[in-house]
Amino acid sequence: MLCILWFEWAPENTSKVLEVWREFQYPEEIKLINRYLLIGRHISVAIFDAPNEEAILKVTHPFCEFGVPHIAPALPLDEALEIMDKM
Repeated sequence: MLCILWFEWAPENTSKVLEVWREFQYPEEIKLINRYLLIGRHISVAIFDAPNEEAILKVTHPFCEFGVPHIAPALPLDEALEIMDKM
């Protein structure tokens, strides 16, 4: 399942978030596509493929005490259009 994760943290937690980022390793079952920092927004974005909900929790849980992880499943637009055409 392709996932888009955007993590928003309070500015006062920036140093703690940076510390966790430096140590954080994505679980083996996660295929990381890319990570981004939204400059000046206190928001990071990660795009990854996860096999199940447990794997997603392994990514979001280490950061939960510093901010709010938002996650949404995603489909490439062409695939989504094909599916919607069949509905």
